[in-house]
This record gives sequence, C-alpha cells and structure tokens, in this order.
Amino acid sequence: MTRFRLALAVALCAAFATVAVAADPFEGTWRLNTAKSKYDPGPAPDKATVTIQSDGSTTSVKTESAFEGKPYTTSYEVGLDGTPAPLQGSPVADMISVKKVDDRTRETKTTKAGSPVSESRAMVSADGKTITITGSGLNPKGVKTTFTAVYEKQ
Repeated sequence: MTRFRLALAVALCAAFATVAVAADPFEGTWRLNTAKSKYDPGPAPDKATVTIQSDGSTTSVKTESAFEGKPYTTSYEVGLDGTPAPLQGSPVADMISVKKVDDRTRETKTTKAGSPVSESRAMVSADGKTITITGSGLNPKGVKTTFTAVYEKQ
C-alpha cells in the first residue's frame, strides 16, 4: 500500500507540473507601464489594465482604461485561430481576431464594419512578467497611431 501511495503522489506531482508548464503565459492581470510605453503621435492612455483568462480553446479579455480622462471598458471572447469575434465597448472597432503564433506570441487585428482598424503583435517575456505590444491603429479619437505598449503582470 505504501508503494501505491508513493506512486500516486509522484503521478499527481507530474500531472500538476505538466499543467503548470502548459498554462497560457498571457493569462492574468496586466497593467500598462506608461513610462516604458510609446505612442506616436501621443497621447498615451492615462492608464490601462487587461485581464486575460483562457480555458485552452477560448480566451476572454477585459480591458479597463482611460484616455484623456474618459474611461473605457472593452471585452471579447475569442479563439486563437484568427477567426473574428465581436468586440464590445470599443469606440473605434466592432470585431477582433487573435492568432496564436507560438506560445509567447499573438497577432491581433480589429475591424469596424469590415474595414481594418488596427494590427498588433503581443509578446510575453521569457520570465512571464512583461507583455510588449507593438502595432498601429486608431486611438479613441480616431487618430492613426503607432505604438509600443509595455504591460507588467500584477
């Protein structure tokens, strides 16, 4: 019986280690570091917090931000295969698609009434503490902007 318990304990530890390694590195709550981010032309968002949850096949994202003092809350639920999904709360886009490039890289596109609005590439750092997003698109005022946004895990 003792060998059985030991074997069971080893098997459970291996299973938990596999799940931990397989977890989506994008999951969690991330806060924009405005000092490390760049928006051209500016201004940058006043603040932004992104919460990402994944069940393995679907990713849910909620963003709470402020731009020039006005609050915005956006959300979407999407697969990582590039299929467009509805985007709620955005003043400039109504659909979003996300494609998994590899375990630490995602490409995102948004559209409004079928017309392209933005494209970006997000990469999680090797230590899992930072997401850097580079891209271009419209800010909430509709002005074309290129950006490098740096988010830190909370």
